[in-house]
Amino acid sequence: MRFALASLQKDLLRWWQDRTAVFIWLGIPFLIGGLITSMIDGNDGGKPTGTLLIANLDDGLLSGAVAAAFGQGELGELIIVENTSVEEGTRRIEAGEASGFLTIPEGFTTAFINGTPVTLTLKTNPAQTILPGIIQDVTEILLDLGFYAQQLLGDEIAEINAADLEGGAADLFVADVSVQIQDKLEAVGPKLFPPVIDVEIVEPPPSGPQRDIALLFLPGIVLMAALFTVNGLAGDFWLERERGTLRRLVTAPGRLAAFVTGKALAAGMVVAFIVTLSLVAGFAWHGVAWSKLPSAIVWVTTAGIGFFAWFAGLQMLFANQRAATLVTSILLFPLLMAGGSFFPLAALPDWMQAIGRMAPNGFVADRLTTELESTTAWSYDLGSWLIVMGMVVSGFLLCAWRLRAGFARR
Repeated sequence: MRFALASLQKDLLRWWQDRTAVFIWLGIPFLIGGLITSMIDGNDGGKPTGTLLIANLDDGLLSGAVAAAFGQGELGELIIVENTSVEEGTRRIEAGEASGFLTIPEGFTTAFINGTPVTLTLKTNPAQTILPGIIQDVTEILLDLGFYAQQLLGDEIAEINAADLEGGAADLFVADVSVQIQDKLEAVGPKLFPPVIDVEIVEPPPSGPQRDIALLFLPGIVLMAALFTVNGLAGDFWLERERGTLRRLVTAPGRLAAFVTGKALAAGMVVAFIVTLSLVAGFAWHGVAWSKLPSAIVWVTTAGIGFFAWFAGLQMLFANQRAATLVTSILLFPLLMAGGSFFPLAALPDWMQAIGRMAPNGFVADRLTTELESTTAWSYDLGSWLIVMGMVVSGFLLCAWRLRAGFARR
């Protein structure tokens, strides 16, 4: 046991001297995770907003109604209307400071009432796509509505405009015009709004809570950090062989077993350090209950020791360290792709989820996702623990076989 502790201390001190590698293993997943999270959470679900500049040269009743229409209801949440002059509006739209610039010419209200042609000038920002298109569509709809309103209620609109120019309308006049408008609408109502379709409103079935898409990336990012770490640590057996450490220990099986145990414990502590920092950052960002942090650390660290054993065993299968490192590095990225480090398993089709859960890191990430979304901590079932422990034991059996099969004597 003392020899295993000495081996543990030796490896930790040596790896700490190479702190740059440790921070690289941690920094790459942090960078990727930060970019993914910022793309998903960056706008907090907010709607895009644009600015519509309006130069109203008419100042009539109807021109004011056109300007006010852009600020109503949900349209008002998308478009901010600002009144301006022709010169200022032209300067700002050419500078790209607005989504659109609408000019309402002088005499617009009079031309509308008399049914004579009138032109509204709308300039849009070519650097934007969605909001200028919305402004143009709304303007065209308003013009169409205005045409039909003039055809149907032209006399009443003329009377209202005349009363407005005279300084206001008496109650009796308002009531009389309202009755005229109502009579016309009732007369044309069956033609404009025929009851062709009966709509039955059915309450949708209750849906469960929406899953946090950004949170689904966290398990894969944490496993990415763990795999980068163990891939870097696995090559340490080659370093020990070059220094002659393994040749001196191979003749004493007890010492060799204690040496491997100490190296496994040291790798587990490094993995736990990397995993803890990653999980703490993820828990703080996503607001996950801190009661689940210990279970998540233990789960991923245990799996990380198994990954270390397997990566080390695989590297000892090859004739030289360069080939060993190349093969495990090539193997690393398919594992990351299949195991949900770049795309969360829950967001993939069912058949791809099934393949991803068959990957060892995908299995660990899937169970970690279940833990983070569960109502209580330590939701891992006994079968999951047995699978992870089996991965740890089989990995170290592979390492022991390679050490005794001649790797340590070369």
